[in-house]
Amino acid sequence: MSTSPLHPLRLAALLAGATVASCGAESAEAPGPRGPAESAQTAASGVASAQDFTLQSTEGRTVHLSDYLGKDVVLIDFWSTTCEPCLAEMPHLVDLYKANKAKGFVVLAVSLDGPESLADVNRVVHDREMIFPVLLDQETTVVARYNPKREMPFSVLIDKRGAIVQRRAGYTPGDEKNLAAEVERALK
Repeated sequence: MSTSPLHPLRLAALLAGATVASCGAESAEAPGPRGPAESAQTAASGVASAQDFTLQSTEGRTVHLSDYLGKDVVLIDFWSTTCEPCLAEMPHLVDLYKANKAKGFVVLAVSLDGPESLADVNRVVHDREMIFPVLLDQETTVVARYNPKREMPFSVLIDKRGAIVQRRAGYTPGDEKNLAAEVERALK
């Protein structure tokens, strides 16, 4: 019986897919423009700027991204109660938030749960001790703007100037160390 070697490109694709666990789309995309509006902003300034949005929190509060821009480092985290990598990453996000909230770090966790799992959001928020704002994007306006492929988990890190400094799709144990370093850099 003979075995044929894997073509180098196919092997690279298999290895890349194995390194990032995610729900939804399978590819991680490097930082850069993701849509027409952001592309225009990037071309004009060289840096993508965060676009404001307004969502309801699980507690019924109205949350505006602009409430944090200009004074805080913001991590927008797209997640779902049905996404195992999202749930595996969540304790690390809670720890990162606790360690840095006094320095001006905010996590806005945007739930991508649909009607079939929306009822589970509050239970997961409680069970995972998610003490930062958890937002509901039922109209999918924010996910369309920041995460049109609906990758999960997917995070967008915004510095104090309102510039997007990192986008990250998927979660593999150990990613939290890189994220913590990026947050630390943005806080300086």
